[in-house]
Amino acid sequence: MKASPWQLVVAHYRTLRDRRTDESRWQDYVLFLLFPALVYAGFCVLRVRLPEGAAAGLLTAAGVLSAFFFGVMLAVAQRSLDWADTRPPRGKDTAWQADFLTEIAANAGYAGLVSIAVAAVLVSVLVTSGEAAVLLSCLALALSLHLALMLGMVLARIYAITANRLVKAKADGPTGTVTPLRDRDAV
Repeated sequence: MKASPWQLVVAHYRTLRDRRTDESRWQDYVLFLLFPALVYAGFCVLRVRLPEGAAAGLLTAAGVLSAFFFGVMLAVAQRSLDWADTRPPRGKDTAWQADFLTEIAANAGYAGLVSIAVAAVLVSVLVTSGEAAVLLSCLALALSLHLALMLGMVLARIYAITANRLVKAKADGPTGTVTPLRDRDAV
């Protein structure tokens, strides 16, 4: 299988599904795609241009984020390899954990790609002037918003899943039954 960044994009957007119905949620596409597009258009109308210092600061942050997400991908890959080597028993819990690791890898990989795109656009902002710098500034801000919204969703999902699994672990323990929280796909 040939590796392609497009696979990360497709895999990430596959995670935007309701766990109960396995259907895509139109609200997610409005929040993560349409809203940043509208912000981009609004900034273009207002002719927003990032000052060089702000662009350089955002470029640094985007670079650090892309390196961080690369590290997350490596950590998830190592966890997956180690876990697969234990030959876990087939079943619902094993499938759930495999899906969780796949989704975290997809989200981290996509976030890394968006971070790289933001960095590339910000470099372009720093080396252009005039109308091109305005359009690129607006694009950098819209992509940054898209990244922030997506990371907020992933953080909320990870928290909900973690809380649910810990409640389940407590319920399976010697203290009795606890009603678990519901896993959620999005904020």
